[in-house]
Amino acid sequence: MGHTLFGALGLFSLNILLYCGHAQDVPQPVLTVSPSWTSPGDSVTLTCSVEPPSAGWRFFWYKAVPDMSSTYNYYTFKLLAGGTTGTEQDSYILHGQTHTAGYKCRAGRGDPVSYTQYSGVKFVWSGGVNPAASLTVSPHRLQHFSTESLSLICEGNSTEWRVMKVDEDGYVSSCSYWGEMTGSTCNTTRASSGVYWCESETQFSNAANITIHRGDVILVSPVRPVTEGHSVTLGCKLRTENLLYNVDFYKNNTLIPNPARGELLISAVTKSDEGFYKCRGRKSPQGLETSAESWLSVKCEYEF
Repeated sequence: MGHTLFGALGLFSLNILLYCGHAQDVPQPVLTVSPSWTSPGDSVTLTCSVEPPSAGWRFFWYKAVPDMSSTYNYYTFKLLAGGTTGTEQDSYILHGQTHTAGYKCRAGRGDPVSYTQYSGVKFVWSGGVNPAASLTVSPHRLQHFSTESLSLICEGNSTEWRVMKVDEDGYVSSCSYWGEMTGSTCNTTRASSGVYWCESETQFSNAANITIHRGDVILVSPVRPVTEGHSVTLGCKLRTENLLYNVDFYKNNTLIPNPARGELLISAVTKSDEGFYKCRGRKSPQGLETSAESWLSVKCEYEF
């Protein structure tokens, strides 16, 4: 009995020690990325913030590698080149960003090193097509009605794909939670607004910022960036009709003079045409006549 009581007390003491260890509140840094959407060749700045700020921290930077064998831990993380000793600066610049990628950070100080927790994963998005990994959305537009079915199709140099999403709260999930993955296609009737992309063991695809709209009007706009000098046509769709014809279009909340009925044609796109677009059907149901906004992305003719 004495041994049993001693064992129980010993376990109780150990639990107290472990609890006290957790009570020290190991900091969890916050990672921010700027910009979060890129064109090929852009530089991206990662910033790792520790609260409360204090001297002596060194910062370590990690890149996400998809782990296709795991249902819950979607990624392993690899130290960025030259990062084994960390950096004194709380920021890290990535030059020549070309594709979608995910990152984490943590900080450490002292000898032996005492580390913070890891930050949450943050993604840098690219709408540009990666030939080795490509996402196609069907229907081919960024906005969809809440009652619509949606297909997300992965193509490229892999035999195994998964479709991923980051929702408006920053939560990362795979198609298996909100759809059905069949081969390289994710079909869903339960899509929600967020950023979607495909990934394999070695590749991330282009990303699409999809809006699921509960109203009666959506903007019809392209999923992928439009090349400078090319034309693009934006439309306005009513839930009960294929296309609206009595329509106003807005860029960054400013009405666009538009003599055409039912569509907005930009015949030769330039970088100045980038922005947030929405449409308003003048005769659609009162209170539900305006679409959500979607970003029109323009890429240089010679981007690869």
